[in-house]
Amino acid sequence: MDWSRGFSASYILMTVNPTTWEDEQEFPIIEGSVDSDISADLLVSADVVMNQPLGERWVRVYLIATQNGGAERVPVFTGLTSEPSRKIKGNIITYNMSCYSVLKPAADKMVPLGYYAQAGSEGAAAAAALLKECGLRVTYTPGGAYLPMAIIAEAGETYLTMVQRIVNALGWRVKIDGKGRVDICPYDSKVVAEFDTSTDMLEPEVTDEQDWYSCPNVLRVTCDNYSVTVKDEDPNSPLSIPRRGREIWKAESVNSVADLGQYALARLKELQSPARSLDYTRRFNPNVMPGDVVRISYPAQGINGVFRVASQSIDLEYGARTKEVAYEA
Repeated sequence: MDWSRGFSASYILMTVNPTTWEDEQEFPIIEGSVDSDISADLLVSADVVMNQPLGERWVRVYLIATQNGGAERVPVFTGLTSEPSRKIKGNIITYNMSCYSVLKPAADKMVPLGYYAQAGSEGAAAAAALLKECGLRVTYTPGGAYLPMAIIAEAGETYLTMVQRIVNALGWRVKIDGKGRVDICPYDSKVVAEFDTSTDMLEPEVTDEQDWYSCPNVLRVTCDNYSVTVKDEDPNSPLSIPRRGREIWKAESVNSVADLGQYALARLKELQSPARSLDYTRRFNPNVMPGDVVRISYPAQGINGVFRVASQSIDLEYGARTKEVAYEA
């Protein structure tokens, strides 16, 4: 399937066996959307409209893409439905369902009293073990960062909030694919797709924003009794101290990180990333997920660089139009 070219799209919903995670019964979808955001607790959600209710079920949504007589079935969401609302319009009745990601069981379950992730332990392995206790299929990158100090569960701590604290301490990410498989891994700077004039993936209307006012070039991070201060003194960086002629400070504190200096450098870059953001709609590409890096090259419009996708919304309609917000990486 050449995703840079047009294709016709239809959608189906399959109920899913939560033990085997295999598809079971098929249902048609009238319309809907799949929304993902790296800052959202559950990371991904879906809204679907159907002509019959399902109740609370595990489901999987597929895009059926057809091109030149060939077809490909792509999973775009797996999760848990909620009890639908019923909409009546004359003799037509439809059912609107909000669907939660596979992380929902981890958000609903509290960790045992006294639970903690041990200092010196492999953080990704600890986070994966927590999610597996909630019945999820989880992989992680082994041999990664280790926790420099224990992370102790707080009052009301859920499995998901504990996982988030561990993963944030590592500076890593939780990633969910269309089949509901979870991966705990570092952020990757590898470009997974290129959008340029040769493929013409983007629609003509793009919002290109630059907000330098709130972006710091000095960051102080405190962890317990230790602190580290990092500065952007790169003359090639438009936000740096020499380029702006002044220091713009920000201070933060964290509970636990594997390497405070490395975290501070990465965090300063993250705080500077909103300096430029693109808001655009493009053709569907199954290889791009929030958190991934893409190259966007439209020189005539003054856009030529590498951007990290922060949020994504896929319309379950004709062509699977995909709306994204991406920050300069």
